[in-house]
Amino acid sequence: MNEQPVEFAPLLVAAGITKSYGANVALAPTDFTVGAGEAVAVLGENGAGKSTLAKILTGATRPDGGTVSVAGHEVAPGSPRDSLHRGIALIPQELAYVPQLTVAENIMLNRLPGRHGLTSRRAVVAAATALMERLGLWVDPRIPMARLGVSDQQIVEIVKALGRESRLLILDEPTAALTEDEAAQLYRLLGEQRSQGIGVVVVSHHLDQVRRFVDRVDVFRDGARVFSGPPAGPADLIAHMLGPGAEDAGSARRTARPGPSILEVVGWTTPGRSGLQDVSITVRQGEVVGLYGLRGSGTTALAEGLGGRRRDVSGTVTISGRSRPGITSPRAAIRAGIAYVPADRKRDGLVLAQPIRTATAMLVLGRIARWGLLSANAERAIASAYAGRFRLRHSSLDQPVGQLSGGNQQKVLLTSRLATDPRVLVAHEPTRGVDVGARREIHDALRALSDAGTAVLVVTSDVEEVVDVSDRVLVIRDGRIVGELIGDHITQDNAVHHAAA
Repeated sequence: MNEQPVEFAPLLVAAGITKSYGANVALAPTDFTVGAGEAVAVLGENGAGKSTLAKILTGATRPDGGTVSVAGHEVAPGSPRDSLHRGIALIPQELAYVPQLTVAENIMLNRLPGRHGLTSRRAVVAAATALMERLGLWVDPRIPMARLGVSDQQIVEIVKALGRESRLLILDEPTAALTEDEAAQLYRLLGEQRSQGIGVVVVSHHLDQVRRFVDRVDVFRDGARVFSGPPAGPADLIAHMLGPGAEDAGSARRTARPGPSILEVVGWTTPGRSGLQDVSITVRQGEVVGLYGLRGSGTTALAEGLGGRRRDVSGTVTISGRSRPGITSPRAAIRAGIAYVPADRKRDGLVLAQPIRTATAMLVLGRIARWGLLSANAERAIASAYAGRFRLRHSSLDQPVGQLSGGNQQKVLLTSRLATDPRVLVAHEPTRGVDVGARREIHDALRALSDAGTAVLVVTSDVEEVVDVSDRVLVIRDGRIVGELIGDHITQDNAVHHAAA
């Protein structure tokens, strides 16, 4: 972080950029600049508009209006090839590399050295080595990418981008899977590139990390840039991210009267830098517990572990006083009394071509089948009970799920899990991609389920959601539980502070 204001020669200039999806304004008219050698942090909650901006700058998304120029040359809207040609490179959180190829082969991919269409392994290694030596960045060029740690993989991606003469690097959550030491090393390397006139844009939730590195912070909220200036303290940045009145959300919460412990997770650990490290949680009967964390914090590992989608979990789990040997499959989770609502309903939870009645009963087919035959009437009986309970908007129970709105698809997903009569419901991002009305109805349904005696665990990266729906909030960061919020302490400010510290 620079103590004195520094004037940077203009590098990237975006003027009047806008993007809407139907009635949803993803990005209001926005100006955004980066100078040569300048580092800018783009901050904001999920859905704030920062990812839309990054996609427009890199040509992945075509804007509705506005222009983007690099060093005075306008970039063709919606053209990744032209953005790359003009010197803009994106390094996504999910790194794009070929794991079976070596470091050198990945670096030189699509521009292999040679003559007359011929090359050699020695020439590829030599070219990659020369490039890394010129940039002052080094990873053994002969090692397959799959054998590298995440920090070295990111260095390779930076080398690849700079080798294409990129003048602006846009990094999406670059330290989500890194340790503090690795993050510090990455920012040191980026600082060395800045001294060569490379502009850097960092999209991140790690407030303390980025504010020590960048020259300027731009905060987005509800599709608009609401702050642009020198790095402020975390409390001030959080206030900009959440906006006025944000702390009112969740203030009128109910008083939960939880019963005995239903779910006990003790010492859960998973391998990898973004895994879990000795995590223990308890969820009691009649209680909605929110597990909140940013991407890469460990929330996904815990949710998928309880859903039986991971086999690499060590530790113990007890449900209603009965210790379970291991939840190594979705079937084992259901037998244990856990219903898991996956984060991606279209990929992991629903068959969109199925009728509503079949989708609702899909996890209890063995219970309603007779002599191996399914009864449409039995399916309808289950679906009808939940359709009324969740105010499902549909034309008939034979309507394909894919014809429903996102919110109603989510309701079908939830009812299919509740049909198993679970002791524990694990809802992973339960209102992702639904409108405000459906969000409220789903939250009401989760509270009603809790009141009926089910232990409910809501796993989410949406701070507004976790504050609104939870009786108790656990915050996870870097694979560890770092805070517990109860009563009046359940605020967006407190949750984000613990998650992004």
